[in-house]
Amino acid sequence: MPDVFISYRREDTSGYAGRLYDQISARFGAEHVFMDVTTIEPGSDFVEVIEQKVSACDALIALIGKTWLTSRDEQNRVRLGRSEDFVSVEITAALKRNVEVVPLLVGGAKMPLQQELPESLQLLARHQAVEVSDTHFTRDVADLIQSLERLGNKPRFDVRKRIKSGLVAALFLLLLMAAGIGVSTWQTGRHEREQAEATRHLRHLVNPSAPVNPPKAAVDANISGYWRAVLQKERVSYETYFFFDVAGGKLFGKAIYPTGEAGILNGTVNGDKISFITKHVPDFSEEEVTFTIEGRISGNEIQIWMQDKDGLSKGMARRVAQLGRPRVLAH
Repeated sequence: MPDVFISYRREDTSGYAGRLYDQISARFGAEHVFMDVTTIEPGSDFVEVIEQKVSACDALIALIGKTWLTSRDEQNRVRLGRSEDFVSVEITAALKRNVEVVPLLVGGAKMPLQQELPESLQLLARHQAVEVSDTHFTRDVADLIQSLERLGNKPRFDVRKRIKSGLVAALFLLLLMAAGIGVSTWQTGRHEREQAEATRHLRHLVNPSAPVNPPKAAVDANISGYWRAVLQKERVSYETYFFFDVAGGKLFGKAIYPTGEAGILNGTVNGDKISFITKHVPDFSEEEVTFTIEGRISGNEIQIWMQDKDGLSKGMARRVAQLGRPRVLAH
């Protein structure tokens, strides 16, 4: 069974935290779910105690409500990012360790942008958020539990053995290098495998004559920032907004469609090419929709191809000063 830590702010999401605890503990057992650090002895370093608790877990669920980002203390100071804020300490500890972090959006909250977060928590923006609706809370949490169960199947390592294990791994790597043996990537992600066929189709549309694995350009284009795309699908023209953040050839951010928002998954930047997928449940439906997106960058424009199960949309994206609310422009 996976061990799960629930991080929440009492004045923001205490009701949701209680419901979440009940449903997860009913599946995994109360001994595998931690919601409050109540054993900090007088004189103890509370940061060290929290870090020990978080490090012992497989996953940390960060409950984010509408006031999570703006909550203030008795001195009217924003709590988030302060050294004495338990929520900040919990999430920072998980981000620094091999703990899966799941931002859980409740009460209609939106995922904060990277620049809205304090520096110690900016990596949180790169983690795919899960939105839980009030009307489908039990079903949405059940889906989350299925994802957590997969974590429980991964091998666990005792924290006390990590340093020793790291030294052994380093020595083994040196031996491999001395023998002239490279270290290869084990496998692609599950989502990448699911979208491989659609991605190959889109790459053919972008450049039919391009090789399957084109050489990486010397410099990847810097597309970090806000973008507005006007896309055409059959007779329908509509807007889509993107927020992109590039780091080391990886593409992070989110897409805002007329039907809802979605985080960017499996995003890459390769020279003047971008590729990613998104998954979200449209406002008018209960069925999840997956988009596979390919783009070609040219200065402050990106030519976009977007494929879903119902067909292909294509158009042009251009830089904008801020994100807006997408509209359907014409039928």
